[in-house]
Amino acid sequence: MQSETIENYLKTIYHLSAGNSNIVNNKQLAEKLHVIPATVTEAVKKLHELKLVIYEKSYGTRLTTSGSKMALNIVRRHRIWETYLANELGFGWDEVHEIAEELEHIKNDKLIKKLSEKLGHPNFDPHGDPIPDEKGKIQKSNFIKLSEVKIKSHYKIMGVTDHSTTFLKYLEKHQLIIGASINIKTIEEFDNSIILICQKKEVSISPKAAECIIVETL
Repeated sequence: MQSETIENYLKTIYHLSAGNSNIVNNKQLAEKLHVIPATVTEAVKKLHELKLVIYEKSYGTRLTTSGSKMALNIVRRHRIWETYLANELGFGWDEVHEIAEELEHIKNDKLIKKLSEKLGHPNFDPHGDPIPDEKGKIQKSNFIKLSEVKIKSHYKIMGVTDHSTTFLKYLEKHQLIIGASINIKTIEEFDNSIILICQKKEVSISPKAAECIIVETL
């Protein structure tokens, strides 16, 4: 099993398990990695043999301590690369994810440490995702989804959970970028659409989009 494949599986299991708190089944992995279930079964069995996951056929897969440590290291590399690409090289937040998917497999801790130092040891990447530190610790926050906000309240956009180009361009179009301040005007009773004010402009956000935007109370 190739090293890059192992890393992709560990990172995907980590994300699907919501930070290693949930069991991940083969169907979830197959859909996320765009492979057939039989391929997933073979892969997680090998990861189990490597003691990176615990796999039970009728139960699912979860990361072991060593597997979780590796996954967090991959996530750290990915998010530091995203931050470097955006802050130092001028790539848009809708471009950095795909490039970082390739760069994350460069196993050079000194390089990542230097990049982090160059960036001032950031806690969050361009999408607002937390960057694990060298020990795998993640800074806690009081962020909530936009779908959980209250009327007549003020918030700051802190991140997104959908990194697709179409969604990020949609947000940019309405200036709903990281750090933007928003005021909640109303929440439609019919479908929970949110009407908010950003940069003095009124914007209507669908429930689906609101689930993918992370905010902090001001």
